[in-house]
Amino acid sequence: MAIDKTTKIIGISVLAVAVILFIINIFFMTGVAINDDYSIVIGSLLRLTGEDGSNWGVASKNGIDLAVKDINTRGGILGKNLVVDHQDYQGNIDLAVNAFRNLVDVKGIDIIIGTTWTPEALALMNIADYEKVIMISPSLGVKEFNENSPYLFNTWPHDFLLSEKLAEIVYEKGYRKVAIIGEEQPWTKEQTNAFTKRFESLGGDIVLKLEPLPGTTEVTTEALKIKNSDADVIVATSGSVLVGINIIKRAKEIGVDLPIYSVTVDDFVIKASDGAYEDMIYLTSLTPDTDFKNRYEDTYNLDIVIGADTAYDAVMLIAKAIEETGSTNTEILQKYLNNIKEYQGVSGHLKSDGKGGFTKDFVIMKVVDGKAVEIQE
Repeated sequence: MAIDKTTKIIGISVLAVAVILFIINIFFMTGVAINDDYSIVIGSLLRLTGEDGSNWGVASKNGIDLAVKDINTRGGILGKNLVVDHQDYQGNIDLAVNAFRNLVDVKGIDIIIGTTWTPEALALMNIADYEKVIMISPSLGVKEFNENSPYLFNTWPHDFLLSEKLAEIVYEKGYRKVAIIGEEQPWTKEQTNAFTKRFESLGGDIVLKLEPLPGTTEVTTEALKIKNSDADVIVATSGSVLVGINIIKRAKEIGVDLPIYSVTVDDFVIKASDGAYEDMIYLTSLTPDTDFKNRYEDTYNLDIVIGADTAYDAVMLIAKAIEETGSTNTEILQKYLNNIKEYQGVSGHLKSDGKGGFTKDFVIMKVVDGKAVEIQE
């Protein structure tokens, strides 16, 4: 009998320990241990590794972290610390969906900064709308994302507006025959189509359009097509990705010497071009205020690139919405965010388009001695 009693006690003890461990595990899996009376948790869904776009994802992560630090230093939101759960989907759509599900279904997080680029955003937009998850992208510039749902927002302006303006600038400079270097990717195709439509409406001619698959590295054929065309200017709507860099590099190697124009390029891409982008003129919405730019670069020892300032502003907009409404309910927050008309952020003076997107002034840059300098056209 003593043995039976001891056995029962041990069995009960083991069961109790198992239950406690199970509860602890559930807490960590669901994020309950974080989402307590002292914290508000948001997520990020960014390209943090991979060849294309990871610099924008890292910049966005850094901008988010600076915003979180500032918010918590001044006392948090509604007296609670802000916590962020960063997820890296490596530029892979399937991984992006899995990371989204991890944040929303497993951890119960329904406010997310991301995605970094367009393809994964388009894959997630209907899911986010159905789940009533607020997503604010700091770097993708297509209207289909934010106009698909009242829960989706862009703090980076729609890039097709820059591409239309670029067409006007190229035409005003006297060029009439354009070779476009694009890519079979939704964001790039939107820029190609926007430039083409506006340039042709002004009387210009697209004499060559190249749209290789993303990641294409053997581009001699494309470079030869440019050389053999009668184009008087190159417009690289894929100038911010590897395909554009590869084609322009190869074109210059075989003797192509034409003016180059582009949109949404940054210092990282200029360095990756190994001098091929020298004298290139491009338009960009990267307009951080000087104080933020200096602080960012001093903190991370990195040049500021696309995503840093707009991610910072995205977090601050979320914090403002929670503070003003006194709620973390996404239905309440999306109504507040959709009613914002203007916002002065570190990325510039943002103006709402009434559909979840924001516009602001852009700048014109030229690559001089490997560095981007602002110019007036």
